[in-house]
Amino acid sequence: MKITLAQRHLFNKCKPMVQISEWIQWGECDLSDCPPYREKGTMNAHGKFPKYGYEELPTTFKDTSGKEHNIDDIIACR
Repeated sequence: MKITLAQRHLFNKCKPMVQISEWIQWGECDLSDCPPYREKGTMNAHGKFPKYGYEELPTTFKDTSGKEHNIDDIIACR
Protein backbone atom coordinates (compact mmCIF):
# COMPACT_ATOMS: atom_id res chain seq x y z
CA MET A 1 0.00 0.00 0.00
CA LYS A 2 1.47 3.35 -1.01
CA ILE A 3 1.23 5.91 1.81
CA THR A 4 1.98 9.53 0.88
CA LEU A 5 3.73 12.13 2.99
CA ALA A 6 0.43 13.85 3.84
CA GLN A 7 -1.07 10.53 4.98
CA ARG A 8 1.96 9.83 7.19
CA HIS A 9 1.57 13.22 8.87
CA LEU A 10 -2.12 12.48 9.47
CA PHE A 11 -1.41 8.93 10.68
CA ASN A 12 0.99 10.35 13.29
CA LYS A 13 -1.89 12.48 14.63
CA CYS A 14 -4.87 10.10 14.44
CA LYS A 15 -3.04 6.75 15.01
CA PRO A 16 -5.20 4.45 12.81
CA MET A 17 -5.32 0.68 12.86
CA VAL A 18 -3.23 -0.87 10.05
CA GLN A 19 -3.10 -4.47 8.89
CA ILE A 20 0.20 -6.19 8.22
CA SER A 21 -0.37 -9.81 9.12
CA GLU A 22 -2.57 -8.76 12.02
CA TRP A 23 -4.26 -5.48 12.98
CA ILE A 24 -1.94 -3.14 14.90
CA GLN A 25 -2.19 0.52 15.84
CA TRP A 26 0.12 3.03 14.15
CA GLY A 27 2.31 4.70 16.75
CA GLU A 28 4.67 7.08 14.98
CA CYS A 29 6.80 7.53 11.88
CA ASP A 30 9.88 9.73 12.20
CA LEU A 31 9.23 12.59 9.77
CA SER A 32 11.84 14.97 11.18
CA ASP A 33 13.87 14.97 7.92
CA CYS A 34 10.78 15.32 5.70
CA PRO A 35 8.98 18.41 4.42
CA PRO A 36 6.05 19.78 6.47
CA TYR A 37 2.44 18.71 5.89
CA ARG A 38 1.80 21.90 3.88
CA GLU A 39 3.99 24.76 2.80
CA LYS A 40 3.33 28.22 4.17
CA GLY A 41 0.31 29.97 2.66
CA THR A 42 -1.89 32.99 3.13
CA MET A 43 -5.29 33.48 4.73
CA ASN A 44 -7.07 32.53 1.48
CA ALA A 45 -4.56 30.11 -0.03
CA HIS A 46 -3.83 27.54 2.68
CA GLY A 47 -0.53 26.42 1.21
CA LYS A 48 0.52 23.82 -1.32
CA PHE A 49 1.60 20.29 -0.62
CA PRO A 50 5.41 20.16 -0.75
CA LYS A 51 7.27 18.39 -3.53
CA TYR A 52 9.19 15.29 -2.47
CA GLY A 53 10.50 12.01 -3.80
CA TYR A 54 8.55 8.98 -2.56
CA GLU A 55 11.82 7.06 -2.32
CA GLU A 56 13.16 9.65 0.17
CA LEU A 57 10.40 9.02 2.73
CA PRO A 58 11.02 6.84 5.80
CA THR A 59 10.33 3.16 5.19
CA THR A 60 9.42 2.11 8.75
CA PHE A 61 7.01 3.09 11.50
CA LYS A 62 6.56 2.07 15.13
CA ASP A 63 3.33 0.70 16.55
CA THR A 64 1.97 1.73 19.94
CA SER A 65 3.89 -1.08 21.66
CA GLY A 66 7.20 0.16 20.21
CA LYS A 67 7.82 -2.56 17.60
CA GLU A 68 9.12 -1.38 14.22
CA HIS A 69 7.34 -2.39 10.99
CA ASN A 70 7.92 -1.81 7.28
CA ILE A 71 5.42 0.61 5.70
CA ASP A 72 5.39 -1.33 2.42
CA ASP A 73 4.01 -4.38 4.29
CA ILE A 74 0.74 -2.58 5.13
CA ILE A 75 -2.24 -4.28 3.48
CA ALA A 76 -5.11 -2.10 4.77
CA CYS A 77 -5.92 0.65 7.23
CA ARG A 78 -9.02 1.79 9.10
